[in-house]
Amino acid sequence: MMEGSKEYFLKMTEQFYNQLGNDEKIYLNHLGLQVKQIPNKEDLEDENYKKVRKHRIDAWNEEQEYLFKKRNK
Repeated sequence: MMEGSKEYFLKMTEQFYNQLGNDEKIYLNHLGLQVKQIPNKEDLEDENYKKVRKHRIDAWNEEQEYLFKKRNK
């Protein structure tokens, strides 16, 4: 059996996170909570951001395709 072959993400707003109690925040931290910046309207219109985002998405898609093909020979 292949270990660690998938990751699961929990998406929540900053407002919701701020409403959590300290125990829940500590638990999420122990699970490996990572904070991601969400682009605003100005970011989405920025040409440099568009290029960075496209490369990130293309790389992610290529990685997923590679892993799928490797595991499903």
